[in-house]
Amino acid sequence: MKLFFTGLVATAAAVCAVAEPAQAASVASVQAAPVDPVKALKAHLVPGKGVKIIESSGITLDFTANDQAMQVQVSTRTVGTLAFGKGNVAAADLRVRMSSRQKGPNLPYRVIAEGRNAYVTNAGIAKALPSGRSWIQSKASGHENAVLHKGVTPAELQFMLNNASEVATGEYQGTTTLADFRHDKSAGEGNVEFHLYFDEHNLLTRTVVDTTAYPDGDSTAYDQMVFHTDTKYSGWDAKVKIAAPAASQVISEKKLNAKTRKAVIKAGYPESGPF
Repeated sequence: MKLFFTGLVATAAAVCAVAEPAQAASVASVQAAPVDPVKALKAHLVPGKGVKIIESSGITLDFTANDQAMQVQVSTRTVGTLAFGKGNVAAADLRVRMSSRQKGPNLPYRVIAEGRNAYVTNAGIAKALPSGRSWIQSKASGHENAVLHKGVTPAELQFMLNNASEVATGEYQGTTTLADFRHDKSAGEGNVEFHLYFDEHNLLTRTVVDTTAYPDGDSTAYDQMVFHTDTKYSGWDAKVKIAAPAASQVISEKKLNAKTRKAVIKAGYPESGPF
């Protein structure tokens, strides 16, 4: 979920006063060279490091039913930590709260993700599970774990930088088509607007991405979908280690009987699963 090219840094007056011209030029050259933001990101995507995130996201769906305009709004707030592997997000420990305009807020839950697995708990969920179990395990059907799709990859950052311009110090803004943003011609009609914010080290402090998607062809499933994601980053240099819950505390979602499943959903477990 990213670009700040730092400006030239002035050489200290005392150094300038005593340095030979060639030496002063060398010092200024070293100081003036900013760290490329993609390289800065890559340098932190290594095992043992991580970053803290606070993300607010929402989906607004406009559609027509019985000749009447309708709208559904769902929002999510996510707070937690991402742990990096080699060049990617390897694990996550997040607190999630979802709400909709129609139903109001759901109970918050905690999710730990690694590999294809996601483990979900909160006090109500733990109480509803069989004795000794406090986490529900769910496995992603494909090879990718959607819970780990937080943050921005180097390739995504490079793409946005290539399609952005500086609008203020440390702030970049860009636009692109939905198909180009997703690198998928079948993504459909739509457009994406994004803002990237960086600190003095060219590390991301915030990304804001707004996507508007329209139905393909004669589809009447919806009139328009708007996605909004605002992610803030901090603590890039922190050492992070995230471990899955102990196997003895975990029960597979597939092993929940109908009564228990109804109880954990009422306690805050996402009805469609954590992915």
